Parts: sequence; structure tokens; C-alpha cells
Amino acid sequence: MISRPVTISDPLGVHARSAALLARAAEQFESSLWLSCHGERVSLARRLDVLALGVGQGDEVLVLADGLDEAEALEAIADRLAHGVEPFDG
Repeated sequence: MISRPVTISDPLGVHARSAALLARAAEQFESSLWLSCHGERVSLARRLDVLALGVGQGDEVLVLADGLDEAEALEAIADRLAHGVEPFDG
């Protein structure tokens, strides 16, 4: 398992649309992906759980990945969180 801290830059934080896009992006990888913030850790595949974390702009989150493509998955998800979540095209 590997992890990387990320500071959220989006003024809206992690909102409904970004949580859905993160879940879709996570589905593209073999690895399991989690997001940790405010003392809780949730699977990125569960968009409502991600949304329930209440991640706001400036919050530091920890992205965790475990699996065969964990390095690629971690980089893709962490980059999207750091620079704004956009649709993932594989």
C-alpha cells in the first residue's frame, strides 16, 4: 500500500460532481483506492461516503492505493484532487 497527501485546491472542496468523477476514475484501476480526511477513511468507489467526509478547500487529504497498478492509480487520483477534478479518460 502506498499513499500521498494532497491539499484540496477546489473552492467547492470535494462536492457531488467531483465525488462522482473520482469514483469513475477509481473504477479504471485494478487497485483499491481510499481517501482519508478528518480521521476517517473511505473507499473512492463509494461516492456518497467520499461526499460525507466533508472535504473543503484547503483540507489535506491522504490518498491511499493498494494493488497491481497502485503507483499509476495514486498519481492519477492525487493529481486530480490537487488540480481540480475533471472527467477521467483512461
